[in-house]
Amino acid sequence: MDIITRVETTATIHRVISARTCHALLPNGKEIFGTIQKELPDFPLVEGAQVRVRMHVCDFSYGEMMGAV
Repeated sequence: MDIITRVETTATIHRVISARTCHALLPNGKEIFGTIQKELPDFPLVEGAQVRVRMHVCDFSYGEMMGAV
């Protein structure tokens, strides 16, 4: 059986920091630091927008943004 190391959910962009980084809110209200990985194409970060986020199961303070919902 495979051990799950990453989980995916949605988040709402709360504050844009740069073209590839932001603070976002998870559905439970927790604020995370989100980034767009350099391997992925840029997509616009707009406050209030919903994004797909992948997080490591050991660290729910950081998420890799995978794209807009």
